[in-house]
Amino acid sequence: MKLWSYLFAICLYANITKAQLNVDSLNTSLSNKKMTSVERINALNTLAAWYNKDSTNLALVMANEAYLLALRENNPGLQAASLLNLSEGYLYNDQYDQALSYGYSALDICQAIGSDSAIARAYTNLGWIFYDTENSYFALQYHQQAYDLSRKLGNKHRITLALNALGLVYLLKDEFETARKYFDSTIALASQYHSEGMIASALSNRGICENEFGKYNEALADLQKSLTLLGTADPLSHAEVLNQMAYSRIKLKEYPVAEQLLADARTLISQSNSNTRKEKLLDNLTNAVLLYQDLGEYKKAFSALQEYTEVRNQILSKSKSEAISALKIQREAKENERHIITLEAQKELRAFQRNALAAGVLLVIVIGLLYISKMKQKRKKEKELEEMRQALIKRELEAAIHEKESLNNKLEFRDNDLKNYALFISQRNDMIRNFIDELTVIDIKGDAKTENIGRFNRLVHKFQHDLDSNKDTQDFNLSVNEIHKDFFFNLLQKFPDLTENERRLCAQIRLNLSIKDIASLNNISVKSVEMARYRLRKAFNLEHKENLSDFLRQF
Repeated sequence: MKLWSYLFAICLYANITKAQLNVDSLNTSLSNKKMTSVERINALNTLAAWYNKDSTNLALVMANEAYLLALRENNPGLQAASLLNLSEGYLYNDQYDQALSYGYSALDICQAIGSDSAIARAYTNLGWIFYDTENSYFALQYHQQAYDLSRKLGNKHRITLALNALGLVYLLKDEFETARKYFDSTIALASQYHSEGMIASALSNRGICENEFGKYNEALADLQKSLTLLGTADPLSHAEVLNQMAYSRIKLKEYPVAEQLLADARTLISQSNSNTRKEKLLDNLTNAVLLYQDLGEYKKAFSALQEYTEVRNQILSKSKSEAISALKIQREAKENERHIITLEAQKELRAFQRNALAAGVLLVIVIGLLYISKMKQKRKKEKELEEMRQALIKRELEAAIHEKESLNNKLEFRDNDLKNYALFISQRNDMIRNFIDELTVIDIKGDAKTENIGRFNRLVHKFQHDLDSNKDTQDFNLSVNEIHKDFFFNLLQKFPDLTENERRLCAQIRLNLSIKDIASLNNISVKSVEMARYRLRKAFNLEHKENLSDFLRQF
């Protein structure tokens, strides 16, 4: 799979490069309390798009926060941008059902807004989801729609991206002649506005076609040009080209050169933190199997094949592919049902109008008989439809109940893990705090050396610094934010003025942590926790007899 081409296209499509994006500056700006909500949403979405490439979990947290803020601002455009970032993040993490769900939500908003440009972006995102799950039919459908809209808008950059994407889909379908035509068109159009990155991508893809045609020297020429244009800025793209060059060398029986190219590509792949390195590793292992088979080293070939199977199962299973296909078919079925209902209503209206124009007693009688017959058929159809609808509702209700029970069990299990983790941090902090207290009361006598006194003081300061930094608590809070995003969303819907510390305290109370454990976890006093709980009860307008923990579980 040539997912690296998709990643590269997304990077171009989002217009995000190192030169254009000062990540440190944006991260710093997020702490500016004077920043408006819209400015914060834009900053979060920009950072999420950037971090999606190699820090996907952090990107998902940022995109989720941006989406919650966009909901509060009631800004559909920003909501769609946040949903697309969420969809892309889950795609990077190979969670295709989540990616598809957010992608369709973004598309619905874009269509409601009526922006062709936004709809084209949403189509592109959906196209890559189906491409990544090897569903060429739906991938081609969405990339073709993105191409048609881009041509309507006259945007050459997006047209180029769509052409390259269509070529990749035809590669997936093993229609190499058609794929090459799209890559040729991509190179020609990208050359007009001097997009070296896009040219490099299309050259590499065209090289794959040349390999399939058996034109290995021509393939090496294209791949070498691509490598020159890419440089060393993107290790994974570099590794992908090396993999394809290795394939050409294997076919030319230049085995030592091929083996070195595969080793170089493997080194670059291992240096990347991106989840997409698995796709590059699959290509590398495929070529390794071919190489060792040709060399007669069958043990090495079998080992590479086993590793290939293991990595591929991590990325895509049959059940995942079938799940997103089912979601797509279900969506189309609902759209078709609405369309059929509309057509049926229109058909009945036209039939009524024609019959109303008929004249004469005989015609009236005939019309009456037809009407009676039609009403009987209609009632029969309505009865059948109602029975089918009730059965469908029953099945969906049973499935929803089962899914809810499953989700509740998973959430309860995760809550127990979070609670145990919080208790561990609390006990660890208590132990360090007690140790510091004991160290500070030790009386160092006059005969102690000055060097020992200094070492003693540094030891106390080190423990105090570790306690104050409390990195484990930050990791714990990030985990809570990810697992209980629905809880935070519902809570913010009703109480939008809660501060970040108040939201964090709500989650810890919801986990049934004691006041003492909460104080130790956050490195504050028990008194501070009690005051914070009092302020929360006041903000929630709770009566004295109402339990705060039970109240928070309602969200």
